[in-house]
Amino acid sequence: MELTQQTLSLMKELTEASGIPGGEKNVTRILKQRYEEICDEVIYDALGSVYGVKRSHAEAPFRVMVSAHCDEVGLMVRAVRENGLLQFAAVGGVWETQLLSQRLRLETGDGRSYTGAMVADSPKQIGPTQETVLQYSLGDFGFSSADEAYQAGVLEGDMVTLQCPFTVLNGGKRLLAKAWDDRYGCILGVELLQLLKDIELPFDLYVGANAQEEVGLRGARTAAAMVRPDLAVVLDCTAANDVHGFQTPRGGLGQGVMVRFLDRTYIPNRALQLDFLKLLREQGIPYQWHQSMGGTDAGEINLAEEGVPVLTACICARGVHTSASVIDRDDYLNARTAVSRFLLGLDRGKLELYRQGNR
Repeated sequence: MELTQQTLSLMKELTEASGIPGGEKNVTRILKQRYEEICDEVIYDALGSVYGVKRSHAEAPFRVMVSAHCDEVGLMVRAVRENGLLQFAAVGGVWETQLLSQRLRLETGDGRSYTGAMVADSPKQIGPTQETVLQYSLGDFGFSSADEAYQAGVLEGDMVTLQCPFTVLNGGKRLLAKAWDDRYGCILGVELLQLLKDIELPFDLYVGANAQEEVGLRGARTAAAMVRPDLAVVLDCTAANDVHGFQTPRGGLGQGVMVRFLDRTYIPNRALQLDFLKLLREQGIPYQWHQSMGGTDAGEINLAEEGVPVLTACICARGVHTSASVIDRDDYLNARTAVSRFLLGLDRGKLELYRQGNR
């Protein structure tokens, strides 16, 4: 199956948008516009997480939360040097070794945007150094002095992101962009709402994106407090580990939906996970087992109130947390099929089975 032009356009729009933790408005404004076209209501928490709500006409419907995160790792202006160059602090798990010579986008608090690059003295001038990349490299946006930078609206705390245009590879089989972690989930959420728009469900469906995941799952906590879900599905993009051949547990592009059985923040509801696994097998949807030393928003959502059964439906990407990452088209399409069919088959009886699964 091929991706439609509509999906490709949405992928381009959302992956090219800038949104570090605490600066996600470029992303959430796009999502808000999309949700308003297909949902009954759009809601926010106080951190900036945004959700579209599809109301059920059933009596006493339960609540299902489908959750991505809207932030990406990036940089923040830490200091403005006298020569007009900018010093940065990392926001989230930035992979520093890939920063040198990267194209940058700086967005000021008053809405201005500037293009620049990461620069440093030549290796011959630097010599042996124990400094990190962020200590000896600086951002050059063409300002010749600190005064000129300040007059251009630059302030400490401004958002800086690495740039990579959305690019279709190999006739559409692979897709190159920045911030697949987690614009994948943002895109899939919009498409799930479009697929389910005219279908009556026995639950109120909340689909959205949490702020500040990359700095500690912060928006997941506040969004879960806002939604108060009975069940949640977390959509995230995790690191592939297939560059030098497949490893175990697997994380290979084109190998299917990631069935995450353990990570640093979350142990899944086993009854829910096994039911999802049954669906994948019955529908012939490719999947791969996955263990991660990181975490997803499931780590906070499953601890909300008295506890929430949470399913993760992730795909993997090469180059996660760099300026250019690659996903597989079929992984995206298979995840979309898997999650939509899971939601279509969900009812209160299944919910109660999941809730009792750990008793």
